[in-house]
Amino acid sequence: MRKTTWAVLMLTIFVGLTLLRDSDSVDADWKFQGPITLTEKTYEKVDAQAAILLDSQTGEIMYAQNADMPYPVASMSKMMTEYMLLEAIKEERVDWDDKIVVSENAAATGGAGVHLVAGEAYPIKDLYEALAIDSANNAAVAIGEYLAGSISAFAEQMNLKAAELNLRSSSFVNATGLDTGHGRNEMTARDVGMLAYHLLNEFPDIVKWTVNKNLMLDAENADWSFAGLDGLKTGDTNAAGYSFTATAKRGDKRLISVVMGAEEDVTRFTETKKLMERGFDNG
Repeated sequence: MRKTTWAVLMLTIFVGLTLLRDSDSVDADWKFQGPITLTEKTYEKVDAQAAILLDSQTGEIMYAQNADMPYPVASMSKMMTEYMLLEAIKEERVDWDDKIVVSENAAATGGAGVHLVAGEAYPIKDLYEALAIDSANNAAVAIGEYLAGSISAFAEQMNLKAAELNLRSSSFVNATGLDTGHGRNEMTARDVGMLAYHLLNEFPDIVKWTVNKNLMLDAENADWSFAGLDGLKTGDTNAAGYSFTATAKRGDKRLISVVMGAEEDVTRFTETKKLMERGFDNG
């Protein structure tokens, strides 16, 4: 009887030690591997050079693809021009009712634009609307010259502001994003996403300007439009390809997505829709 009891006791101890070792091993493996991220579980590669998706309230990165590689940013760099104007208005350095006398340089700026006559004065509010809604290059130049005296000086201020906002891989040479003989504006998808994050959190009314006209959600593009889209900024040049910074809100949740360097115009929008839908579905 004693031998049987002793054998049972020894077997129990052996099993207990084995389970303890297994438990330690599993715990050690889990710590080494780390948590599985949302990106690995639910997202497919975006059909573009770079992309990022983030929560506009927390700044949490929900998806990233080549997010730290600088690319030509085209007109999406106008978001920095917007930021600097809105900051100047908030700090009462300028006023919406101020009028800007348009220079020859601004009036002659090519690409997307509105009708501006050199020597005539236009309210800042009208020029900002042309910048935010129509992506007007001439309006962007007029605003930059007004804020800093010249576009070269404004580009220096843009770079200083980028450093202040911790946009570590951004470089600006002008207010528009146009390629010039002096170089071109470049940003990473992460920097573009964080710039949008600052815009939306510091100047939330910006979506009132972008939601109506910047993206016309009609039957023509019904295949990529989606609920809650508030626009934000598009951009395209030969060097940059087709890009889109978007924001959308459902319930209390607002997301920001950036798609850079798509090969086709519509691709930047269809890929944005995929990112947003997955973000909301998994949020």
